[in-house]
Amino acid sequence: MYEKQGRGVIGELIVHSDLIKKGYDVLTQDTGQGLIDLVAVHPTTGEVRFFDVKCVSRRADGTRINRVLKHNQKNWEKVSGKIIELVYVDIDTYEVIYPQRRRKVS
Repeated sequence: MYEKQGRGVIGELIVHSDLIKKGYDVLTQDTGQGLIDLVAVHPTTGEVRFFDVKCVSRRADGTRINRVLKHNQKNWEKVSGKIIELVYVDIDTYEVIYPQRRRKVS
């Protein structure tokens, strides 16, 4: 089993690769504890997306544990008017799950 930080790095790399396959240019953070893990820019449409990557965790009964944005991330959304998307990755199966995107900052 991977250490927590190692799981996070692996998860970010899997999502990074998936976004490149979808046609995005992907920028990564250079610190270990940033507000955003990945920024994806679509070179054709100019669409910019901000991602916080979470590794899939499951309860004993197999149901997925959903995560929420941290307080400082929610504050950044309010100040910037941008949306941080949570994206889940299963590092054992390489499955990347993009939940339905929120349309406005709440």
